[in-house]
Amino acid sequence: GGKCIYGYNRCLGKCLVFDAELGGILDGLNIMLSRNFENMLIQLDNMEAAKDIHERSMSS
Repeated sequence: GGKCIYGYNRCLGKCLVFDAELGGILDGLNIMLSRNFENMLIQLDNMEAAKDIHERSMSS
């Protein structure tokens, strides 16, 4: 297993689980980029979010 390098929390109010999942991933990527991490592993258990990220990355 890996080690937790960084953690955070944020109040989202009312939102869809899908939006919370993608928002958390975006926040995590921004944190890692601001700390100059070059390699990242993102794990999630929301297949819909994973598909959306994959499709968007293939089209850009």
